[in-house]
Amino acid sequence: MKIFIFILLTTGLLFAQGNKTVEITDLHIGDLKNSGFTLNSRKTIHIQAEGAGEKSEKEKDLMMDPGNMFAYPWIINAKTRKLVWRLTMENSDRSRRTRSDRKFEGDLTLPAGQYEVYYQASKPGLSILDDGFFSFGKLLNRLLHDEEWYKEDEAKWFVRISGVDAELSERAVEKYHEALRKQAIVSITGLHNSDYRQEGFELKKRGTFRVYAVGEAFRGETFDYGWIVDASNSEKVWETLADKSEYAGGAVKNRYWDETITLEPGTYWVYFVMDDSHSPNDWNANPPYDPAFYGLTLTGVAGEYDPDSIEKLQTLKVKPIVEMTRLGDDERVHEGFKISQQMQIRVYAVGEGRGGEMFDYGWIVNMQTGEKVWEMDYNRTRHAGGAEKNRMIDEVITLPAGSYMVYYRTDDSHSFEGWNGDIPYNPYSWGITIYPADPKYSSDQIQKVESADESENIIAKITKAGNNSHIREKFEIDKPTDIRIYAIGEGDWDEMFDYGWIENNDTGKKVWKMTFEESRWAGGAKKNRKVDDSITLFPGHYSLHYDTDDSHSYGNWNDDAPDDPIHYGITLYKKGEKK
Repeated sequence: MKIFIFILLTTGLLFAQGNKTVEITDLHIGDLKNSGFTLNSRKTIHIQAEGAGEKSEKEKDLMMDPGNMFAYPWIINAKTRKLVWRLTMENSDRSRRTRSDRKFEGDLTLPAGQYEVYYQASKPGLSILDDGFFSFGKLLNRLLHDEEWYKEDEAKWFVRISGVDAELSERAVEKYHEALRKQAIVSITGLHNSDYRQEGFELKKRGTFRVYAVGEAFRGETFDYGWIVDASNSEKVWETLADKSEYAGGAVKNRYWDETITLEPGTYWVYFVMDDSHSPNDWNANPPYDPAFYGLTLTGVAGEYDPDSIEKLQTLKVKPIVEMTRLGDDERVHEGFKISQQMQIRVYAVGEGRGGEMFDYGWIVNMQTGEKVWEMDYNRTRHAGGAEKNRMIDEVITLPAGSYMVYYRTDDSHSFEGWNGDIPYNPYSWGITIYPADPKYSSDQIQKVESADESENIIAKITKAGNNSHIREKFEIDKPTDIRIYAIGEGDWDEMFDYGWIENNDTGKKVWKMTFEESRWAGGAKKNRKVDDSITLFPGHYSLHYDTDDSHSYGNWNDDAPDDPIHYGITLYKKGEKK
């Protein structure tokens, strides 16, 4: 707490020990005010307060204060961030003939330390349900009273604390909060509705840390929440699980997590996301007892970590390798890249999915093998804010040296072009973005790939084949050569409809043909089939052929496209010359 004492001394707010008084007045519905005080030794202080609440036996919903109050003050310990006192129905009396006024006067003994005082008033829940059942009495009560009855005692709400050693202004408390955030390894606070925040750090030595998070959760589901991942493998090392939360004060839905974790040397990302309501910028119900630290704060445990072993990561300095975002309805986009050596790649994608299935999603294909090396699988996604069908994924994968094509497809609704549900936290990222996972990467290791067929080993190819086509390409072999055949087409019920073959022009015979029996599923619709085969061709003149029917081809799909649509057709690669 040395930083706190320093702030008070430098701001001239630490007075000589004496009988000082802290007071918060002039309150209205929607206000959140705070101040603070210090005690130089264990002391008994005197508290006077007035607030508002209504006794109720009904089951508490997520918006209600379980203590039935809607305007009340409270005190927290500035160091531990824990509640030490608040105005409740139990410790207060009804002081006037108004329906909600509550009054408290009494003493409280506290140890030496620094304390923060808050007062907040929220519009009470106006339910006509008691114990889950409709109540005519409750309805009549609402109809007979002014709908803003809860404001009738606003002018009388206050809290006054006397007998403290120093009175602290709201600005002094804010400076203390700023100092705590600067001391933290990560502090994601000051959040707004629909925020999506990310910060990272590199840890060079093993250490123990305190994770303190305040968010929103109810009945097993989280709405404002955070998590920490190991950047090397995207595995979560900590998250705000609803069943591990504790009540954080105010509305029932306010929850907090306060845990100690040990982290090994490595790189970590810390995330916190908000839904579209109830934030420090706009509370829609009574806030938690520690509103200034709504979000996630990670601090080192004194003596159990080395402050010099931590380096913050700057995410914005990393230039994307591929960025296909702000995508609209019915889009099919792709972009390629080549890496000269094995590299860790961060994949960040936002799309639409529900019931275990993705509708707007991305994937990555190895251009040399045609194999899908990554895809946006629903079971690995998280809620992306807004409508539940908004999904996001943020993973790190390792790719060997080679060329890759990144794809993204959208269906006919709910996209950046036009939402048919609540928008995600980060609508501008609707699509897929690929980054180097290491911000210290060398740009020389990465190249853009403009074409899907830049391989020097291509002998002949017919790709992006359309409907009703028969395409032929001639080629010549001058030495016995091992050939890789990579073909994608349409087939069903043991029959191929779009397929390719190789013909020896010297003999007029087919030396290879794509058959359904030798094919396997190519992703997308079940009728998408692919073959990855090898043959040896001897010196001679050859023709590569590809035939399509009147439907389902490149650019004219009547069902889901294959995973590697730009290779729809047939490509021959040189594997090596026979000795």
